[in-house]
Amino acid sequence: MTNINSKKSLTKAIGSKLVLALFFVSALTTLLIAALVNYQKRNYETMVVEMTRNHLLSAVQTLANLVSVEELDLFHTVEDTRNPRYQEIKNKLIRFARDYNVLYAYYWRYYGNGIHQYIIDNDMDLNNQDGPWSFYEMDDVDYDALAGNIGVTDLGIYHLDWEGLLSAYAPVFDSDGNVYGVAGVDISDDFIFIQRTDSRNMVLLQFIVIPISIFFGILSMLLYSRKAKEIEKAHTKLQYFNNNLRRAFSTYLSEDVVEEIVSDPSRLQLGGINRHMTAMFTDVREFSRIAESLKPKQMVDLLNYYLSTMSDIILGQKGTIDKYQGDEIISFFGAPLELEDHALRSCIAAIIMKRAETKANKYILENQLSPSPLLTRIGINSGEMIVGNMGTEKKMNYTIVSNAVNLASRIEEYNKIYGTWILATESTIKETHGKLLTRQLDRVKVVGINQPVRLYEILDVKAEASHLLHELLNSFNKAYELFEARKWKEAEVSFELILRLFPEDGPSRLYQNRCRQFQEQAPDANWDGVFDLSGK
Repeated sequence: MTNINSKKSLTKAIGSKLVLALFFVSALTTLLIAALVNYQKRNYETMVVEMTRNHLLSAVQTLANLVSVEELDLFHTVEDTRNPRYQEIKNKLIRFARDYNVLYAYYWRYYGNGIHQYIIDNDMDLNNQDGPWSFYEMDDVDYDALAGNIGVTDLGIYHLDWEGLLSAYAPVFDSDGNVYGVAGVDISDDFIFIQRTDSRNMVLLQFIVIPISIFFGILSMLLYSRKAKEIEKAHTKLQYFNNNLRRAFSTYLSEDVVEEIVSDPSRLQLGGINRHMTAMFTDVREFSRIAESLKPKQMVDLLNYYLSTMSDIILGQKGTIDKYQGDEIISFFGAPLELEDHALRSCIAAIIMKRAETKANKYILENQLSPSPLLTRIGINSGEMIVGNMGTEKKMNYTIVSNAVNLASRIEEYNKIYGTWILATESTIKETHGKLLTRQLDRVKVVGINQPVRLYEILDVKAEASHLLHELLNSFNKAYELFEARKWKEAEVSFELILRLFPEDGPSRLYQNRCRQFQEQAPDANWDGVFDLSGK
């Protein structure tokens, strides 16, 4: 009997311990599940925060370059807002906010005495919009942005009454590199705030009712698993852009341009748009002869060095590399992002490329990459072009097509005729607004172009050109006026005098020979001065 009772007691004790153990295992499991859910929620929150911050930083950096300081400086009082430009800029901000999926986009400047003044925003609500009539006291974040630091406000400022507003700021620099004002964007994303509230509630539930913790833990896992899949899809798209778009564009776009278009993966779709921009073609003089004397490895080393050097200059001026054809570089300025000064940027790039030749050729000759220096001819033209991704869904090329592009190619070839290095059309030169030192040459007839085209040689940036170069241009212009007036003998003498001082000047040599030809056989009296190069 005693043994039986002992066995019952032992069985009862073991059963109690087992139940207790199961209870503690159950409780521990519940806590682990709740902790796991909390961990998952926090990871999800961190991912959302990171993606949101990256999007805001990308958007505000783009906004900082969207409107020029000269435009912003037009608006200081309420009266200034009646300027039609004010509504144009406001419309631009409205489109920006829609494209970048932000709630507010705006600019403000430091007014003095710890006060900042709003300039313009995208808000169409008369009760909420800010402008030159709006003044606010500065806080630490404002001073930080004004000091030139790009920042996103801390997520701790989230408040449901503010609809979860999160702001990002970037300085707006003037042409001298000084901070003129600040660009700002606000995004409404109270979902992050809700996530933090839910996380706190989950901690309380762990210690209130274990069954409730289990129920809500599993429920939360199911709910957030669905949300996580949505975020994963969005994250996959973002990764697609970051990996594929960056890789596709970084080989022919400057890094800052890639950053500016980082939030728009739709640019990878097939299709083109019509845009006024500038095309540039380059070619190395007598490269075929140079190539014949090189071994394959030497050829590769030479082209890699030359194309890298020249491409970096183009990218530095925010140009886009279209393609390489042997030693030729085809590029354009004004896409994928619009550049108001695309013509000037292309011409400056060409000037810098010619300046870089001296140092590049010293390296090439010292390292025996080529038996002779590489000398680049460049052709530039501005006009209407179709730009976009062309090809197939599996293989596409971001490129340009139009008669204006073909004309740039022709212009590059005409350098051989005129003995020049950089030729541009009149349409390009007009858009540089007198900032370049240029030489006017012929009006020519080009194949595929109905109207005659005026050619210009680009010599240098006017403010940086040497006195000797100005002297050459002045002498040439006087001789050219005689040529245009059909005073062949006087023009020949003038060109001869130029060649004594500048024996390598190709245009003077060309016009001197023409003067001699016209003295022997003058052109028809009704000749309009246009030279037909359509067959060349």
